[in-house]
Amino acid sequence: MPRLMAATLLGLFSFRVARGWRAAGGLRAKSALAVRSALEGYSFSQYVRDFGRTYSPGSEEHKRRAAIFEASLAEVHTTNARNAKEGRGWKAGIHPFMDWTLAERRVLNGYKPPRGHRHSQAVALLHEGASAFGRSSMASRLNASFSEEGGLSADMGPALRQQGNCGSCWAISAVEAVEAQLLRSGAPPSTRLSAQALVDCVPNPQHCGGSGGCDGATGELAYAFMRDHGIPLESDLPYTARTSTCPQVPLDGPWHSMRRARVSGWSQLPSNQAEPLKSALVSQGPVVVAVDGNNWFNYDSGVFDSCEKDAILGHAVLAKGYGSDAGRSYWLIQNSWGSDWGENGHIRMLMHDDEEQWCGVDRKPQEGVGCDGGPAEVTVCGMCGILYDPVVPQGVRLEGIDSATDDEGLGSGVAQAEGSDTATAVAGNLDEASPGASAGSGVNAEAQMDALLRNFSNS
Repeated sequence: MPRLMAATLLGLFSFRVARGWRAAGGLRAKSALAVRSALEGYSFSQYVRDFGRTYSPGSEEHKRRAAIFEASLAEVHTTNARNAKEGRGWKAGIHPFMDWTLAERRVLNGYKPPRGHRHSQAVALLHEGASAFGRSSMASRLNASFSEEGGLSADMGPALRQQGNCGSCWAISAVEAVEAQLLRSGAPPSTRLSAQALVDCVPNPQHCGGSGGCDGATGELAYAFMRDHGIPLESDLPYTARTSTCPQVPLDGPWHSMRRARVSGWSQLPSNQAEPLKSALVSQGPVVVAVDGNNWFNYDSGVFDSCEKDAILGHAVLAKGYGSDAGRSYWLIQNSWGSDWGENGHIRMLMHDDEEQWCGVDRKPQEGVGCDGGPAEVTVCGMCGILYDPVVPQGVRLEGIDSATDDEGLGSGVAQAEGSDTATAVAGNLDEASPGASAGSGVNAEAQMDALLRNFSNS
């Protein structure tokens, strides 16, 4: 079926300071013995100490959270027994969400793609800054200094973030993908951008991907805002895990006018194809991907292989690289749930030899979607749907930081695929349409974005 252009929620991802790029595979899975030892006799009292909970002993809240924890712990034991019986390659373990209700956990999923067809006015608005990207152009972009197979390892890239009780994965993932491009281009390792600026300030009058802020939006809206206004450093506007009021005049407000990051747009890789994603990880760096993260909470270590083929994409994360462990190929993913979750904030997810081995249907694309007009279901491929909607920021640059990080050479990738008939047709930038983009939709993307930004400026 033709690709349905999903808006990219950029889920949260993070890395430690990057001093270079090397092949993925630095993570070491915990042994089964170590996992069992950690679980044996583990109590709610110990959990409260380990994770800094402040419940008053004997209170109703303490009792309620203890009951949730005990149910979660039983689920961890059941999962490990099932995985051992079925020969699966991952272990469940203690994690920061064992005392959270299901509703509280769902808040973490801020990816709600408006999967409309290309004639949808709302979807066209979201894609007016995107460009097509094909296999042949990717192969020609390999940079000698970034050509090691596998992309980044777990100990490299942007710093890990913890999104907290806020559905901000769309903002955090967008920011971290940009940070990765800046690190690649030689920006200071301490460069850290403000995800809060996107949470507070990105206008979302058509409720695309949610109602905005901690209630969800899209990566496309994040990148459109970064293109037109830029975002400040995190030191100028720190993350609070809640939606606050945006400065009335963002360009002249509390942000230092010259201390900001911008992008020229974004590229969408061919949908449901593994090779373009692998090529981009090597040639460009980390890629924002949409996934079904509903079964990830108990993950502790190993190569995760427990998503069904039918997946509901609701979380945005950062694909950093790929590798192999004991004959099992995997994608290396950086999450936004802090370093206490998974393998130091990461998950390794099974990569199939043939993407068509693991394709299913997302039958709930409208869940949480404000941009209407999309189909009732879409085809998604790869473990947890990872291949459906990969997106890479383009034309990343810093302004007003220091002479070592001027505009020249900072992630200025070419966003347009050159002569590739395999490129996915999406809308072009404001100046010209991409080759192969659908015509006659009746959508004036520039006027749409102007209206959106006027709405923002008057808020």
